[in-house]
Amino acid sequence: MILFGLNQIKIPGCARGGFLDTNQSRRLFLGQAGASLGLLWLGSLTPDLVAQAHAHAQQTASGAGKSYRFFTPEQAADFDAFSAQIIPTDDTPGAREANVVHFTDYVLSTVDRDQQAQMNDAFKTLHEQVARTASEKTSFAALTSAQQIEVMKAMEKTPAFQLLRGFTMTGFLCDPALGGNKDKVGWKLIGFEDLFLYKPPFGYYDAYYDEGKA
Repeated sequence: MILFGLNQIKIPGCARGGFLDTNQSRRLFLGQAGASLGLLWLGSLTPDLVAQAHAHAQQTASGAGKSYRFFTPEQAADFDAFSAQIIPTDDTPGAREANVVHFTDYVLSTVDRDQQAQMNDAFKTLHEQVARTASEKTSFAALTSAQQIEVMKAMEKTPAFQLLRGFTMTGFLCDPALGGNKDKVGWKLIGFEDLFLYKPPFGYYDAYYDEGKA
């Protein structure tokens, strides 16, 4: 299960037409999100599932795996548009470059099957708000950018919004082996270096021991 814990993060204004207005505010928001222990914790992962996710990501990147495992094409298009408003593409990579849609589709079909119903409910809420905002449109993806933001503002306090945003953030900042954060674009944006290298001394006792050897 993916845990989010994003409710307390304040999003700056949207002068660029997206939910994050400047590189500084975007970096701050993503840094806060990345620091949230609930955001990046993925339970029920096994080495086999991680390997499958990595293989799925490689197939997607090569063009051999463009079909979806959970999303319908319409849902994928709506989520792509939604996530692109949360983390838009401009002079820095956004949700699309991070492969957020295919990451979310994959985890919903594997480790997060228990959230499939909630995701379908989230799409229902999204479509209901689209109908209230622009009745002539049949999908969120078909709206103009301004209309999309209007819809998102109208529902940003709902569980549906939190779920859609949560998966967006997780896909942008997760371990690339899981299929999101392609080319580590999310980590690069927040200045995270994935060295995963531990050097002695590991604790005060090692340091003390080393001093005694000098």
